[in-house]
Amino acid sequence: MTTEMSTLTREEQFLWRCARTWRQPRPLDHADLDWDRVVQLAVANRMGPLLQRTLEDSGDLSQLPGAAQRALQRDVAIYSYRTRLFSRELQRFLKLADRRDLPVVVLKGLWLSLKIYGQANMRPGGDIDLLLRQRDVRAALNILDYEMGYGRWWRPILDDKYYARHHLHQQRCNMGRAVWFEPHWRLDHPYTTLTIDYEAMIARSRPSYLMGEPVRELAPPDLLLCLVIHLAKHAVYLSTVLARPDLPRLILADGMLMYFVDVAEVLHLHTGELDWDCVVEQAHGAGTATMLGAVLHICAQHLDAPVPEHVLEALPVSAPDRLSGWLMQGMAGYLLDLYQGKRRRGLWPFLAGFQETIIFRPIRLLDLLHYCLPGDDYLQRRYRTAPAGASVRHLLRALAQYIRLALDTVIYTWRRERRLRRMNREELDRCDARYDPLLGDDSV
Repeated sequence: MTTEMSTLTREEQFLWRCARTWRQPRPLDHADLDWDRVVQLAVANRMGPLLQRTLEDSGDLSQLPGAAQRALQRDVAIYSYRTRLFSRELQRFLKLADRRDLPVVVLKGLWLSLKIYGQANMRPGGDIDLLLRQRDVRAALNILDYEMGYGRWWRPILDDKYYARHHLHQQRCNMGRAVWFEPHWRLDHPYTTLTIDYEAMIARSRPSYLMGEPVRELAPPDLLLCLVIHLAKHAVYLSTVLARPDLPRLILADGMLMYFVDVAEVLHLHTGELDWDCVVEQAHGAGTATMLGAVLHICAQHLDAPVPEHVLEALPVSAPDRLSGWLMQGMAGYLLDLYQGKRRRGLWPFLAGFQETIIFRPIRLLDLLHYCLPGDDYLQRRYRTAPAGASVRHLLRALAQYIRLALDTVIYTWRRERRLRRMNREELDRCDARYDPLLGDDSV
């Protein structure tokens, strides 16, 4: 056991052990465990189905006391419900997309559940994420709007043009908002120093089937990159806190353990076909070397993922600037305080929160500073020219983009309010109504 793991509680250690060994059923040491706490941690980390499967395979599920067993069964039932609902809607979409020869990649969610875990209800997700060529997004939205009855049935959603200019995906939901589709053309918003060739990513994808319908599957290096970017987009502090001795607890505190399991499972499944030289080259070319290095380091050290040592050496985790380091360490401290039941007010809850009326979490506004004043590496990747000649040009371009973002936020917010005022009471009620059975106390 690593030093970091030895500082965890027995319940925390148990959940990490489940994450490492769930494919090898064996009796687990569960004497004197607080099962209510184990289930609470599993649910918070999206690991209910994995914990249930582990306990079933090891013959230990019956050891859970009644309250913990019911809480676990409820969480698994929720995942099973989402699986049935999302599967039906995704099949409908894929069938219609195939008729129009739209190449569609299904990101995470049901694809991970079926293709990586082999269990449909393991990772259905909270929405259905798709990756398409940017020129195909409108066709995907037409399918959702005009053939499947989806729309912008949620008041805070702005006009499509706003998201096309400043975001990474569009949003559509059915009435009642039980199912959301998010057609992506990027993996992160445009104000970052990532330089990913998405057209090439989709061109490298290969034809396959999901639930009997045609899809495109990302090549293993691209799949790994997608999972890492999605993880790092949520755990923005990751590269800053890699040396912290309480990192395993911080991952649990932020509910991120299952995201690391996703990466580790892909590495286990594709270990024989991953061209690591290609992975490293793509990471450096896309500006994801630091985030990939951080995630692989954690997966190798704590989840026994098969990552060659020379790969970790080729993906060093760069130290952040002083401001970023201070903010990310503060974020980590805030998350741990919440985890331990301490409530804090002021700056950190605001930075960590999600603001529905804007497209960034406030903590990610730090990206804008990095984008405005990037390093030479980004300028070289972005402009293919000497950084000295590109820095001023990029700064002016970035400032113009931010001015447009600010103006568009005002303009499209005003347009949204105009649109809502023109809607009759019945239409507004549809935007406000919530039909998802999961939202009720007796939902499953």
